[in-house]
Amino acid sequence: MKLNQSQKRELINSAKIGIEYVDMTIRKLKVECPDAFHTDSTLVKRKFQHRPNTETPCRNFLGDLNS
Repeated sequence: MKLNQSQKRELINSAKIGIEYVDMTIRKLKVECPDAFHTDSTLVKRKFQHRPNTETPCRNFLGDLNS
C-alpha cells in the first residue's frame, strides 16, 4: 500500500513547517496506512544501493559511500 496523493501532499507540506511537524505527520500516516512504511522485518529484505549510515537492517548493499 502506498500513500495517496493527499497524504503525499500532506507529508511534503509538513517539511515546509519543520522537522517536528514531519515527525508528527509520519506518526499520523503510520496509523492511517502502516503498510506504506518499512519496519525492521521488511527492511531486512531490502537491498540498498549504498550502505545505510546507521544500523538500519538490510539484506545487503551494493556500494559504500565511504570508500
